[in-house]
Amino acid sequence: MGYCMSRKFFVSDLHHSHKRICEITNRGLFTDFEHHSEWLTDIWNSQVAKGDLIYILGDVSFATNTLNIAEFIEKLNGQKFIIKGNHDRSNSLNVLKNINAIINWDNYKEVKIKDIKTCMMHFPIACWNQQGRGSFHIHGHSHGSYQGEGRILDVGIDNAYNVFGEHRLFSEEDVYNVLSQKEIYSSDHHKIIKE
Repeated sequence: MGYCMSRKFFVSDLHHSHKRICEITNRGLFTDFEHHSEWLTDIWNSQVAKGDLIYILGDVSFATNTLNIAEFIEKLNGQKFIIKGNHDRSNSLNVLKNINAIINWDNYKEVKIKDIKTCMMHFPIACWNQQGRGSFHIHGHSHGSYQGEGRILDVGIDNAYNVFGEHRLFSEEDVYNVLSQKEIYSSDHHKIIKE
């Protein structure tokens, strides 16, 4: 019997139910508020299979009704893990977890991408765990407007447009390919160690 490993994807700043998101980002070139949810769902489900694991690095939805958020999330393929953003409410995230719309949520999480420690937060930070050893930092929040020094990447759907010329999620391979090309940088007293 063959075993198929699930893939990992990363995204942030979906801004579901945000009335002005298509006006203030380049999403307006492709959709409008009325069709934004369907547009996001189509982009997501064209990349993600039901068994895949997706880390959403914050700002999932602007909807005030948690059941509306759940209805949107349940249309999206894959197993979802949320890193809380500034527009996400803890009580809503707890409900989403309790009804199994998401696996879990946290404020910060570390995972491995091809054996490289990857630090995830909604916000970009200047100094992260094992930065001088070449670890990655992925984030959202800035909609592609912030480019930090070192192995840091905005995995937001708007920055995907900047990087790839299309709105989409970042696969594990995408993150590795982009960040492994960047120089290791240490923003504090820790020395750079290339292993």
